[in-house]
Amino acid sequence: MPEKLTETSCSYYDLPVGGHSLRLHAGRFAEWKEEKTIFIADAHFGKIAHFRRAGINLPGDAGADTFKRLTDILETFRPQRLIVLGDLFHSDFNEDFPRFAAWRQQFTETDVWLIPGNHDRAGQSYLHEMGLVVKAPQVLGPFYLQHEPAEISEGFLLCGHLHPGLSLGGRGRQHVQMPAFWLSGHMLCFPAFGSFTGNASVQPHRNDVFFAVAGNELRKIPASIL
Repeated sequence: MPEKLTETSCSYYDLPVGGHSLRLHAGRFAEWKEEKTIFIADAHFGKIAHFRRAGINLPGDAGADTFKRLTDILETFRPQRLIVLGDLFHSDFNEDFPRFAAWRQQFTETDVWLIPGNHDRAGQSYLHEMGLVVKAPQVLGPFYLQHEPAEISEGFLLCGHLHPGLSLGGRGRQHVQMPAFWLSGHMLCFPAFGSFTGNASVQPHRNDVFFAVAGNELRKIPASIL
C-alpha cells in the first residue's frame, strides 16, 4: 500500500538538494550547513517606520522582534554568510536604515548578500552603505537564488516575495494563520522573516508540501490533505 500522507511536526526538516542538505528551521530561516550559510527572505526592515511616517499609529518598537530574531540566529550559528532573498528593506530611507547599519557592525565576520527584491529598489542607493553585498539572481551550488518565484529549467530555486502561509481550521469554525515554507517541485518559497508582514494564501499543486511555522515547530503538511 502507498504511504498515507499525514501531517507531521518537528523542530526542523532537512531537504536533500543536489547532494547537499538544506535545513529548514521554525525560525523562518534555512541553514546550508556545508557552506555555513543562512538564508532568509522578506524581512521588510523599515516597514513600521514607513507606516508611522504616513500617520498610521504604530508603536515605534513594533519591528524590534525582527532584529532580535536575526541577532539570535547569527549569534547561535555564526555563519560565514547570510543571504537575503529580497525585500530586506520595505521602503525608501528611514530610521531603520541607520539602525540596520549599526546592527551590521555587530557581525562584521559574516558576509551579508542581498538578492534585491521589488521593495529594495526604493532605497537602492543606500544598500552598499548598509554593509551589504548586492548580488544579481544567480546560481550558487545546487541552488538558484532569486526574489520572485519562477519556472527554471535546471537547479533548485530558493525565493521569497509571496509570504506564503496557511489558514488551518479547527473546532467552532476557528482558523489560525501560520507562515510556511512552500515546496513545489524544484522551488522552495520562504515565509516572510519580518514580524510585521502578514501571510498570503498560495495555490499549490497536489504534490506540493508546506512546512508551517507553529511556535518552535515546523508542521509538514502535504497539500493533498488541505
